[in-house]
Order: sequence, then structure tokens, then C-alpha cells
Amino acid sequence: MTSSFMGRIPVPILLGITMFFWGAAFNATDIAFDYAPAGMITFLRALSATVVLLILIPVLGGKIPRSRRIWFFALLVGLGSTTLSLTGLGLGTQYAGPAVAAVLLNSAPFFAVLFARISLNERIKALRGIGLVVGFVGVVIIVLSNPTETGSGGDFVFGVAAVMIGAIGYAASSVIVRYMSVREIETDLWGFTWAQFLCGTIGIIPFMLLSGDPWSTEWSAPGFWGAIAFLGIGAQLIAYVCFFVALARWPSGRVMAWSFLPPVVAGVIEIMRGNIPGAVTLLGMAVAIVGVAIVNHPKAEGADDHPVATIDPDAEHAVEHPE
Repeated sequence: MTSSFMGRIPVPILLGITMFFWGAAFNATDIAFDYAPAGMITFLRALSATVVLLILIPVLGGKIPRSRRIWFFALLVGLGSTTLSLTGLGLGTQYAGPAVAAVLLNSAPFFAVLFARISLNERIKALRGIGLVVGFVGVVIIVLSNPTETGSGGDFVFGVAAVMIGAIGYAASSVIVRYMSVREIETDLWGFTWAQFLCGTIGIIPFMLLSGDPWSTEWSAPGFWGAIAFLGIGAQLIAYVCFFVALARWPSGRVMAWSFLPPVVAGVIEIMRGNIPGAVTLLGMAVAIVGVAIVNHPKAEGADDHPVATIDPDAEHAVEHPE
């Protein structure tokens, strides 16, 4: 699922672009909260990406899927990567607290490794497993160094369950994309991405209607639309396209480990804005970076890290060879 020009971009650059937008999304979401409830922000983030990509598909030379099989995969990926992950994060933040939600959502790489082992027989070397643990510990340190309110009682349990379902959905959808590449299920990158956005956006509608008052949105605020544009075009459209191409070329565990970096990116952005975090936060950022570096170390490569044929028949040069 790589287009010809996307296939020429090295995977680390693709993932770097994804992590930048996902890290910067924290600040953009915080801005949007001044104008709209979480449900509306989440819905508009997904909807704007869907609309923009639909307009761009003819320009990019993409094709909307016609096969029921491809639409089935798009439904699964959309529900996991868009509906469950975004609503799970929203509900988890609301009922369990942002710290708990951030930590639990970052457990997704561990689920991805498990699912890839079951469905694709992808094995993981001890060094890569250590890297995943180290990266996760880094995220925990970052989050816990910035104490925030947490929920309690039944609301807390509901929030934890919601974000865990989101993490599982995020992990499962990532492995499905990898599965399509390994099994050589041919589809167009742009058309498939649009199809899964559409499915995921429809799935968010109940959350949009039930999470706060959607009609309280300040539609005329330029700051609101600026934040939504960044979230939809950057954190959703560009980020997920790069992420999907990376998954078509690298094993699930290796790609998912990069998901530990958005909190680091968010911290770097705060530093650039003049807000220097404390020593513990800086330590967590360093630990997360070390964890991702370990996962991507050549000695962490396994026998199953062989290149796979891309499922885009026009992009045979896009195969990525392990170092």
C-alpha cells in the first residue's frame, strides 16, 4: 500500500513526520478545547481529513475501492485507528484523567506485537522487546512528571476500559495494514486511506453527539478552525498516510515503537516555546528516545524482518531492505 512517490521516502522520515504531527496534536487539541467539546473536535478532525483526501484523490491518481473485500479491511482499520483510538482517548481523558489515558494508550505497541505474532508469525528478539519496555517506561516518566487530575469510582473504571479498547483498536488496525502488505492484498494507498477515514468518521458520530453539547461550538472562531485544520490535515491525513506506508515496509513492532515519541515531540515544542520542563520530564524524554533507538538497532532485527512485496503493483521499488 505504497504509492510510487511515497515509496521513495525512507521509513524513518515517514515515521518522523507522523510523530511530529501526533506530538504537535496535543497543543492543537488544547487550543480547540477553548471552542468546542471533545466529541465535536474528534469528529471534525476525522471528517476534515476525509473530505480533503476525497478532493485530492483525482489529483494524486488514487482510486476509491470497489472490492467488498477491501472495504471490509477499510472498515476494520477505520474502526480501530480512527473510531476506537480517538474516542477511547477522548473518553479516557474525560473520565480517567489525561495522565492515565496517555499511559494506557501507549500500551498499544505491546498489543501490536502480540497480534502480529498470532496473525503473521512475526517473532520479536529480546533486544527489541527490551526497547519496547524502555520506551514505554520513558512515556510513563513523562506523564507522571506532570501530575493531573484523575477520575474515581465507576467513572474511572469506565475511562480506563475505554482507553484500553482504544489502544487495542489502534494496535489491531496497524497489524491489519501490515497483514495486507504481507499477504499481498492489492489496493490503492489513497483510496484505501479515504475509505478507512470514512468508516472511522461515521463510527465517531455517536461519541460526537453524546460527549458534551456539540451545538455549543464557537464556529466563527478563527483559532478553532486553525486547530481543526492542523488536526485533520496534519495529525490525521498526512500522519496516517506516512504511518500506513511505514507499516507496509517494516514489521509491526518496529513501527509501533515509534508511537512512544509523540510525548517527546510535545515536550520539544514546549521547550521551543520557552517552557522548559523539569528534570524528570527531560529524563523521561531521553528514556523514550533510547527505547526507540534500541528497537531500531540492527541487532534487534529478526529473521522475520525480511522485505515484503508492496501491495501497490506500481511501486515495486518501494520495498525496504533491513539494514
